[in-house]
Amino acid sequence: MSLKNNLIKGNYSPPGDKSISHRIIILGSQTLGKTKITNLLDSEDVLNTVKAMKKLGSNIKKVKKSYIVYGIPPGGLFNPKSKLDFGNSGTGIRLIAGLISSNNIKAVLIGDRSLSSRPMKRVTEHLKKIGSIFILKRNNFLPMKIIGSPNPIPLNYNITIPSAQIKSSIMLSGLNTLGKIKIKEYASTRDHTERMLKTMGYNINFKVKGKFRYIEMKSNKELKPLNYIVAGDPSSAAFMITAACLKKGSKLLVKNILYNPTRIGFLKTLKKMGANITIKNKKKLYNETVADIYVNQKKSLRSVDIYSSEIPSQVDEIPILSIAASFATGTTIFRGLKELTVKESNRLLLIYKNLLNIGVKCSIKKFDLHIHGNSNLKPGGSTIEHNNDHRILMAFYISNMICLKNNKINDKSCVKTSYPRFFSDLKKLLN
Repeated sequence: MSLKNNLIKGNYSPPGDKSISHRIIILGSQTLGKTKITNLLDSEDVLNTVKAMKKLGSNIKKVKKSYIVYGIPPGGLFNPKSKLDFGNSGTGIRLIAGLISSNNIKAVLIGDRSLSSRPMKRVTEHLKKIGSIFILKRNNFLPMKIIGSPNPIPLNYNITIPSAQIKSSIMLSGLNTLGKIKIKEYASTRDHTERMLKTMGYNINFKVKGKFRYIEMKSNKELKPLNYIVAGDPSSAAFMITAACLKKGSKLLVKNILYNPTRIGFLKTLKKMGANITIKNKKKLYNETVADIYVNQKKSLRSVDIYSSEIPSQVDEIPILSIAASFATGTTIFRGLKELTVKESNRLLLIYKNLLNIGVKCSIKKFDLHIHGNSNLKPGGSTIEHNNDHRILMAFYISNMICLKNNKINDKSCVKTSYPRFFSDLKKLLN
């Protein structure tokens, strides 16, 4: 598929949001009733969460294009008969680890080679405080055996690492913890779990005060089942939106995208770079904001300086934003990218190496990435090193729009992790 001489044009509905999909499966399983989920993301990551919740006792069925979750109440998890295999899903394994930790059961959690190299201590060091036991191999890496606490202790938590997975794992442990749990975040992160719990009638309050975010939840043992429609994933849509921004004359309408303030940092960055982006039809859906995004690109992009405090709201989009920065006029600096080193791959290093290979001048200073962009076509013709990281692969596939020679990408199967229809969606928009 050639991208160089094409514009991005048309209407586009991104797949269901991955973060939301994980959470509604898990929380739907903790209700006393039936939860119907429409537009669930059918990716490998999410389906591994579905399989794990089935092994823990939840009855989950796919009926036509929807998923039906028959819930089991908090405290009702079963001892799984086999290991819970999460494949590549860091979100799934960390959230469900939190859920298991306050249930009187035992489980062994495993993952693929990539997930087995990602740190688990950042989550387990908080969860073990409630009285659960975690046994990990090789210095806090998978496989992980969890012995859930029969009497979990409600605690106050200070979270210094900006991670929605850590925060959400604690909140999920709280579903079966009698008493009040308090969480203090030192940087705002994705708040889907809080919003979803609120929508399901749980006793939870959250607010931002100064530079801190405070969450307080009190166990009330009851979650309300929902008929839930999963909004479009902004992290998936970011590839198509950025592709449209790279080509003057592109016109793209993205429908029903999740417009949560903790997820739209990349849109703000693209606007700063000179992208002509309009937000339309904003509405509320299950305590989340959903909107349409219109791109009508008329000029080249310019460089920006992105500070570390801005990274959490666009951490998954840094790979594709690095492609935008390569095509922008001037030097773009992404500051404070340490979190990228513990994703599905060392994304910071892979971005740097691949940019150099396609002809982009760039450098890393501590955890800051400096990209010296210009609007001229890059040489390309390189073999992209993606280490089975779906976001690296998709970002550098889009780079073929700005390269004289196509970059070769071996084994494209890892897009199944988050965006199985990436290539077909992109093909439909090429004009």
